[in-house]
Amino acid sequence: MKITKIGLTQISILTTTLLLNTACFGIFGGESVAPKRTQVSPVMPTSTQLKPSLVTIAPECSDDLNAQSSCNKGLIKTQELKPKKAITQTGGEVHKLRSIQGQAITIIERSNGYVFPELKNKIVILSMFGKNCSHCIKEMPLMNKLRRQYGNKLEIVALQVEGKMSPMQANALIRRHKITYPIISGETATNLQYHVQNTYGWTGILPFLMLIKDGVTEASYRGEVSYNEINSDIRSLL
Repeated sequence: MKITKIGLTQISILTTTLLLNTACFGIFGGESVAPKRTQVSPVMPTSTQLKPSLVTIAPECSDDLNAQSSCNKGLIKTQELKPKKAITQTGGEVHKLRSIQGQAITIIERSNGYVFPELKNKIVILSMFGKNCSHCIKEMPLMNKLRRQYGNKLEIVALQVEGKMSPMQANALIRRHKITYPIISGETATNLQYHVQNTYGWTGILPFLMLIKDGVTEASYRGEVSYNEINSDIRSLL
């Protein structure tokens, strides 16, 4: 049987069409042809990220609270103290402070506690914490929970005592951990820290909490505290 030239041409066209439709490529004219792949550049997220200088990652603290770490800031030295501006008749210092959020907070020393004139009729948790203390970071949701739970009956005043923190870093910390209570920069309350360590034996261990009602310190907590423990103590004061 003879195959005409027209037949060969038709067969060639048919074969090429089949190869193209099935995405198969062979060898034409002794040259291998490989399929081309389109390179797609990865799409980066468009969400705004904090600058590295504003992001603080809390390292793990040693379970040994006496170990030198970000959970043990050490003692305040006498040379770090500032001149006293106001003294009560009983000899206690009056600390006129302002939170990072802008709230005026006065703390008056007593022999057995502290008075908070702006927070009358409230139970106060006075908290010493550090921005790099992992135990302190873990306690923040608990503090937020207690504040929501007790409403106007409870306030938390927190001193960030672990090194200097710029306003931008402080605001980033507040946003990241959804902190709803006032935070005071520890460098503005050095004398108060000194009084706490001399009166209550605080050695710089973080976190350190004091539960205060009507100017009297009812309880203190060295290191991380559980919700059940502190909630039970608060309920006993109501």
